[in-house]
Parts: sequence; C-alpha cells; structure tokens
Amino acid sequence: MLVSMTVRNIALIEHLEIQFHKGMHVLSGETGAGKSIIVDSINLVLGERADRGLIRSGCEKASVEALIDISNSPEVQELLREQELEADGGLMSVHREISTGERNICRVCGVIVPLAFLRKVTAHLVDIHGQHEHQSLLDSKQHMGFLDSFGGDSFHTQLNAVENAYRFWRESSVRFSALRKENAQRAERLVYLESRVKDLDAAKLEMGEAERLSAEKARFAGAEKIDRAVRTGYEEVLGGGREQSIVTKLRSATDAMRVIEELDPRFKALADRLSSAYYEAEEIGIELREMLETESFDPERSEAVQERLDLIRRLERRYGMTADELVTHHEELREELSRLGSMEDRLKRAEADYKQKLQVYRTEAAKLTCEREKIARQFEKTMEGQLRDLGMGSTRFVCVFEEPEPGQKKVPTALGDDHVCFYIAPNPGEPLKPLDKTASGGELSRLMLALKAAGAAHDGIPCMIFDEIDTGISGHIAGVVAQKMASIAQYHQVLCVTHLAQIAAMADTQYLVRKSVSDDRTRTSVVTLDEEGRIKEVARLIGVTDEQQESGLAHAKAILQSAKEWKNALK
Repeated sequence: MLVSMTVRNIALIEHLEIQFHKGMHVLSGETGAGKSIIVDSINLVLGERADRGLIRSGCEKASVEALIDISNSPEVQELLREQELEADGGLMSVHREISTGERNICRVCGVIVPLAFLRKVTAHLVDIHGQHEHQSLLDSKQHMGFLDSFGGDSFHTQLNAVENAYRFWRESSVRFSALRKENAQRAERLVYLESRVKDLDAAKLEMGEAERLSAEKARFAGAEKIDRAVRTGYEEVLGGGREQSIVTKLRSATDAMRVIEELDPRFKALADRLSSAYYEAEEIGIELREMLETESFDPERSEAVQERLDLIRRLERRYGMTADELVTHHEELREELSRLGSMEDRLKRAEADYKQKLQVYRTEAAKLTCEREKIARQFEKTMEGQLRDLGMGSTRFVCVFEEPEPGQKKVPTALGDDHVCFYIAPNPGEPLKPLDKTASGGELSRLMLALKAAGAAHDGIPCMIFDEIDTGISGHIAGVVAQKMASIAQYHQVLCVTHLAQIAAMADTQYLVRKSVSDDRTRTSVVTLDEEGRIKEVARLIGVTDEQQESGLAHAKAILQSAKEWKNALK
C-alpha cells in the first residue's frame, strides 16, 4: 500500500507531503482546488507518461517520490530481486523527476531504472479508476478479462493449460505453413536444383583446385624456355658426344697433364685442378640430366590445365562465387534436392502433428469454456446483486458467449475459443443489448463500481484509486456507492476523489485539497482533517450556507455518525 508521497513543483503544488494509512481515504475540495493534480502526481510516480506541462511555471524540474509497503506483495519482491534491488524494511521507494530539458529520471530503491520496469512493478500495487476508465466497459474485447479475473485456482490452471496447448499448436502451425509454402514452389525449385546440381556434378570441382591449377599454369608459362636452356647446358657439359662435351675435353686435358706432372710441381698442380674441374663438370651434367627428366615441358598437360581453368572461371562468373565457395554450394544444393525429394513425407508428418496439436488445443479450450460458463453464471448473479444495491434493481446482466459469424471458423487464441460480451437490460420489458448500446454515464459508473466491489475479496492489487467515478450519482444511491467503497476498503487501501458528502463521510482518513494565493503565486495544499474539520467539509459538500450553518452542521454530524455506525457493523 501507499505509505507516503512527496510532491515538488507539480502544477500548483510547490511542496507537499501526504501520509497514507489503511482503509478508505477521501480527497475533497472546491472545483479547481487541485484534486486532479494529486491524482496526476500519483500517476506520474506509478510510471505514466511524463508531461512537461506539469512542471510548475518558473521551475526547471519537478519530482514526485513515494514510499510503498511491499511486505505483502511477493510478486514485486521477486521483481526487485531479479534486478538486485533491495527494499528497506519492506518499504520500496519510487522517485520520478521530470525537467524542462531532455533528461527525466526514474529511480526504484534509489537506483535508476527504465520506466518500463517501474510500470511493471507498480502494476502489481496500484489500480487507478477514473472517469475515462469506464470506457473500458464499452470495449467488448475487455469483457472476458473482467470475467476471467473472477476465476479461481482451477480456472487459472485450465487457462494455463490452454495457453500451453495454444503455444504448441502455434509452433506446429508455423512449421506446417512453411512446408506448404515450400511445397507450392517445389516443382519449379526441383527443376532449378536438378539443373544446377547436374552442372556442378559434371564439373567435379575440388576444394583448393583452382589455386593449384593457377600455380601449375604459372610454372608452364616459363617451362619451354627452361627446357631449352637446361637441354643446351646438358648437351654442352655432358651429352654432346666424346669430342664435343666439356667433360670429355676436361678428361683428356687431365690425362695429358698427368703424363708430365712428375717433371715439375707446377704441372702436377695444374693436373690436380683439371681433375677437380672434371669432377665438378660431371656433377653439373648429372644434375642437368635429372632436371630434363623431371621438369620436362608437357604441352598437352599445359593445354589441359588452361582448359580446366577456363571452365572454373566460367562457373565462377555464372554463380557469382569463388571455386571453393562453389564446392560448398554444390553440397548445399544436393542436400536441398534431397530434402525436396522427401517433401511429401515431411508434409504428411507436419500435417499430422498440426492436427494432433489442434485437437489437444480444442479439447483444452472446450474444458476452459465449461469453466468460464460456470464462472459467468455466478458472475451474473453477483453483478445483479451489486447493481441492485446500487439502485439498478431491475437490471438484467448477462455474459453472452458470442459465436463467430456464419462461414467463419473459431481461430485458436491463448485465451481459448470464447468471445464474451456483457449485455444489460436496465429496465423491465426491454431486450438485452450490449453495454455500448445501452448504458448511460451514470450506469457505467455504477457498473464499474459493482465490478470492483464484486471482486474486492480476491483482487490481488493492494491499492485502488477512484478519481471522481461517482459522476452522475446522487441521493440515496450516493450512500450506497459510499458503502460499496467502504466494503472494498476492507480488502484494499482505497483513495477516492469525490464531491459527494456521503462518500466523504465514509472515509477513514479525509483530506481537504485547497488553494491559496500569496506573493502573487497560487499554491495547492492538502490538509488532513480532524473530526471538526470533517464536519465542516461534509457540511460544505451538502451545500450548507451561512443561514443554514447550525442545521447544516447537525446534518453533517448525522451523516458522519451514520457512516461510522455502518462501518462498525461491517467489521
């Protein structure tokens, strides 16, 4: 529940602190005093859109800070733990600051957090109902949500079963649809794939082949010149015949010098050198011969390499990818061709899975419809009872389970197959009609209050705020509305903005919102009323004038006493 709120520089509020308690709180005051500013401040700290128009004129920034007791809100405690935030003694602090510049700040437990997180947290804590909230009753899409909120544990267990069955069906449906779409293009795709695979099968490309062939081609480019040079060198050194080769001539020269080597040391030295040259030349000749045997130029191989490279380049241009990428692409095409070949079997399996998942969903959805219809019958009785208390005793209230239009099928949803719409007949003899065709503004106010009163005992939101939802209500019904709000306050903290004396009298805590002018500035303030102040304010709300002061105050006291006795009896 709300524990306190501090407001700074919001509209007419310069600085304001409000302490909240358990039970029913009422804010009253003259029109224009600033009651709506209080509600705007609460909305701001709960995460509503920041309107810079709320910043007090002459100020650069405004802020609202609230302390909220979350000791009985395990969902919120879990959300804080997920973000590693810690509430101090079960009290969560929330701070919103807006400025005339670009930067707005949102803090939870002193830590800056995204606004979406604040909204997620406060959605579990406070429920605000203003005059515009009544319009949700006119939207039939909201009606099933209202009805489902009255379901018990077994209903919500079944609702979860439907959500799971729907999710499985949806996943199966997406797979089946994708396969059907793929199958519709299957024939054309098969022709395309078969052509490409045949083309690449014939090519028989290998990973790294283009690189190897390019290197071989580069070698062939100089192979003829190399072959001619090596062959000439070999013939001159070793293979030119006995009279022509250098080796033969060196051998003859060596032998000649050996004959005279003993006659002079110089002749021996020359013979040794010639012998060394002979053996060196012989080794060179042998190496040149080996080169001729291993590096011989092959014109046919050179032509074959060039033709292969030409084929690879054509394929690269045609497919727009490299030779190595083509090898991978070839394998992918073959795999896809294989998959398409088994498409019929896969399609049959997917269809069977789709139908099985749909049948499971329909079974669970039918069970949910039965549960929902049981809740609806009880809900109708409860609503008619609440409306009877609120002066609409002749009203018939029915939850209509609408069927699809002729020719349309029920499309699975996470909430089941039902479409529920609230119908009423406010007066005897009139036919049931949808709310948006029947209910007036005052009736909508009472319908919303009846919903909240009916669900007060099991609604999980600890704090409810009603912003002038008593529009169009007066007289005896105003007293009944006050009692309904007091009943809700037995289970929730209630804050109510009102102009009705009967509702103000039912408050456990009453505030007077007023504005004053000082130093040429208008300021809104909030005062917690004591017993005497409450008497005067209730008297003002019932329209007491100075001439009626004595009798009016007595009337106000009587209203307050009656409200007190009613609340005591309620306890």
